[in-house]
Amino acid sequence: MTGVQAARKTIRWGRTHMILCISLVMLGLLFSLYTIRFLEMHTLNHDLAALESEEAHACAVQQELQSRLALKNDPITIELSARKQLGLIKPGEEKVIFVKGE
Repeated sequence: MTGVQAARKTIRWGRTHMILCISLVMLGLLFSLYTIRFLEMHTLNHDLAALESEEAHACAVQQELQSRLALKNDPITIELSARKQLGLIKPGEEKVIFVKGE
C-alpha cells in the first residue's frame, strides 16, 4: 500500500465515521423529539379526561340547582314556606298558638 492509498483509506474511514455519527445524532434528535411529543400528548390526554370528569360533575350540580330553583318558584312551595316561616294563614282559617305556662 502506498502513501496515497493509505491516505484515501483514512479519508474514506473518516467520512464513514462522520456520516455514521451525524446519522446517529439525527436519529437521537428525532427520537427525543417524538418522545417529548408523546409525553406531552399523554399529559394532555390525562388533563382532558380530568376536565371532562369535572364538566360532567358541574353539569350534574347545575341540573340539581336548576331543579331546586324551579321548586323555589313553585306557588305551592312558596305558600308552604310562608306558612311555616312567617306563620301566615289562608282567609277563613284559624291559627292556634300554644303558650307555654310556668
